[in-house]
Amino acid sequence: MKKITILLLAFMTIGSTFSQNIDDNKVNFPYIQLPYKRINPVFTTYEVRVNHSYKNANNDSLTVYNARKEAAQKAYDVQYNTWLEQKKVIDRTYLNQMAQYEKNVNSGVAATIPTNPVYPPAPVYPTIEKIRLHSELNDTDISNAVVLQGYEKGLGGSIVTVDIHPIRSVKIIETKTGSGASTKYEYKCQYILPVELIVESPTDGQMYKKILFDNIQNYTMKSYPSKYEYMVWAMDNLEKFYNDMERDVRKSALNEVNSILNNQFGFVKMTRGTEIYSVKKYKDYEYSDVITAYTLTTQAFTNVAKDRNRATASPKIDEVIAKWKGILQESNTIDEKARVNDKITAMIQCNLAELYVWKGDFDQAEIYMNLALNSGVMKFRNHAERMQAYYNDQRVRWEAHYN
Repeated sequence: MKKITILLLAFMTIGSTFSQNIDDNKVNFPYIQLPYKRINPVFTTYEVRVNHSYKNANNDSLTVYNARKEAAQKAYDVQYNTWLEQKKVIDRTYLNQMAQYEKNVNSGVAATIPTNPVYPPAPVYPTIEKIRLHSELNDTDISNAVVLQGYEKGLGGSIVTVDIHPIRSVKIIETKTGSGASTKYEYKCQYILPVELIVESPTDGQMYKKILFDNIQNYTMKSYPSKYEYMVWAMDNLEKFYNDMERDVRKSALNEVNSILNNQFGFVKMTRGTEIYSVKKYKDYEYSDVITAYTLTTQAFTNVAKDRNRATASPKIDEVIAKWKGILQESNTIDEKARVNDKITAMIQCNLAELYVWKGDFDQAEIYMNLALNSGVMKFRNHAERMQAYYNDQRVRWEAHYN
C-alpha cells in the first residue's frame, strides 16, 4: 500500500512540474449596450405621451354605481310610500276608535281605551357596495419614470406612448402553513395590471406595440398566527392597503416598462464582468509576453464605452489580438509539456473570443469560441459554454445597428 501511495505522489509531482497555473482574472469594464431595435440615428430626441385608460374604468364604475344608487332609491321610495299608506290606514283606524272612545266617555258610557297602533317595520335604505376607484396618475411622474437612454427629451423625434390600464382581478389568497404553535396564515394579493407600450419613429412609424403584464401577478402581504387576526386587520386597513398596493405595483410596472423600453431602443451604460486569463509565474517557462498581452487587454477594454461602435477601442483591440495570436503561433496541443500547450492554447482562444466580441467581429469570436469548446480542456470548454448566450445576444444587438 505504501508503494502505491508513493507512486501516486510521484506522478502527481511530475504532473505538477509540467502544469501551468492559470490566473483567473476578474475584469470589469463599462460599455454601452446596444438596443435590439434601431431608431434612425438622425432622430436624437423623444417625448413620452401618457394615456390613462384606467379613467375609463373609473367612469364605467361610477356609471354603474350611480345606476345602482338610482335603482335603490326608486325601490326604496316605492317601499316607503307603501309603508306610509299602510301607516295611514292603521292611524285612521286608531283615530276612529279613539273618537268613539271619547264620545262614549263624554256620554258616561263605560268604554275601554283602544291600544296604541302597531306599525309594520319601516323600510331600510339598502346598502350599496362602495366602489373602489383607481387613483389618478400624474403625467410628469410617468415621463420621469420612463427615460429613453441615449436620447434627449424633446419634440420632433421618437414618440413613446405609455397607456396605464386599470388593475383588475384583484383577489386576496390565504394559505395555511405549518402546524401546531408554528401555524401561520400567509396572504398575498393577486392582480393583473396591464400597461401598453408603443414606440413610434418619424420615418419608421410604429416600431413596437405590446400590452405588458397582462397576466396574474402577486403582491406579498403579512402573515398572521390566526386568520381572525387578519380579519381584524382587514376591517380597519383593507381600503388603505388597496391604495398602497396600487401605488407600489404601478411603480414596479413603470420600472419594468422603462427596462423593456431601453432593452429594445435605448443605449444603456452597463458594466461587463468577465474573466480574462493569464499565467501565473512558472519556473520552467517565461510568460512575460502573456502577462503583457493580458495587461494590454484590460487597457483596451477601458476604451469600449467611449463610443457605441467601439471605434476608439478597435485599434487597441487589434493590437492586443495580434499579441495573443503571436503567442498562439507556438501552440502545441499534443505536447502537454510545451510552453503553449493545450491548456494555454484554449485559454488564449477564450481571451480572443472576448476581444473579437468587443470589436464587433462575431464571426471570428465564434471561431475561437468553437475552438475552446472543442479543446478538450474542461475549464475553458465550460467558460465557452457560459459565454455563448451572452455573445449571441451581443451579436443580435450589434447586427441591428452595424450589419
